[in-house]
Amino acid sequence: MRCLIVRFKDCEGPGTLLEAIESRNYKITYLNAYDPRVHLMPGAHQMFDLVVLLGGPQTVHDSSQAHFFRPWLDLASNLISMKDKKVIGICLGSQILASALGAKVYAGDKGPEVGFSDVKISNPSHPAFKKLQSQTSFPAFHLHEDVFDLPKGANLLLQGSFYPNQMFEFENRIFGIQCHLEVTESMLKTWKKVHSEFIRKAGWIPGPETEDLRSQMEDAGKALFEGILDL
Repeated sequence: MRCLIVRFKDCEGPGTLLEAIESRNYKITYLNAYDPRVHLMPGAHQMFDLVVLLGGPQTVHDSSQAHFFRPWLDLASNLISMKDKKVIGICLGSQILASALGAKVYAGDKGPEVGFSDVKISNPSHPAFKKLQSQTSFPAFHLHEDVFDLPKGANLLLQGSFYPNQMFEFENRIFGIQCHLEVTESMLKTWKKVHSEFIRKAGWIPGPETEDLRSQMEDAGKALFEGILDL
């Protein structure tokens, strides 16, 4: 099986999701969408069994960026139409999927959501959560200001207190995850530097509990990713 991982910023990566992908023997291809010299290969939707769209600073609803997003929205739409494909979108990736499914993506009216807060499992019986051992909530990392409405026909899987739509699934094969569950310790250290101005403006001050929350998130995220890939 083949997997395409699309990065929209150089400090973004699959993090803990990578372990779940590699353990299932996917042959992985990376594509750096932020590099203007790189273009999506024709027929990519036919070449890969699993596509992962990661986060980035771009804005889906900004008309001035429509040209940039066109190939990624087309890719998402093609994958959605093919019943044997699985897609995981994280943060910006989830917004691309929501938009391709016809939902509105827009700037959240409460401003940026940054830092750790719990997400609640909206549908504990969903098979994606089978390895979470009856957990009802867990910490997630947030680093965004755009949000999406729940697409028609999709089911809400994770709900947040600041912005409610944190994860949806469509046909048990298209998964949009607004929050970050994939962040490793080293990734978080890098992000705190790269996104320092955005974090400062949002008012998040990392405290001594940060690594404990991240570790809890990592355990839950790994279990969720494995559940998704087992479907």
